[in-house]
Amino acid sequence: MTNREKYVNEILDIIGNGEVLAVEKNTHKPVACDDLQGCEDCLFYDREHEKCENRKWWLNSEYVDYTVDWSKVAVDTPILVSDNQDFENMERRHFCKYKNGEIYAFETGMTSWTTNVSCSWKYAKLATESDLKGE
Repeated sequence: MTNREKYVNEILDIIGNGEVLAVEKNTHKPVACDDLQGCEDCLFYDREHEKCENRKWWLNSEYVDYTVDWSKVAVDTPILVSDNQDFENMERRHFCKYKNGEIYAFETGMTSWTTNVSCSWKYAKLATESDLKGE
């Protein structure tokens, strides 16, 4: 199944509302371009050439499920956590555990090497390579 087939309804809603199709870089889900905080958050953005490309390639590419199985994430994996779904004021942490449907991260960026104190977060996502580089 291609991305076009998987997201046909979402794509039609975006285009039907006169919006420009974008794909959120971290979730790989289609959104309206104006819904992103910046071009850097779009999978289509080419930083080197400062333009958007590859919509046709993405539409025809095979769909990949990017949902995280938190029960299989390794301890100390870099993650981003937040109190809200939009990841405003996100914090860098290291994954501790997944228990009873909650994601736990070590306190203040520490790892299992330096602490055993952790807390749960409502929203978490795996850090991308650009997150690790501070881009």
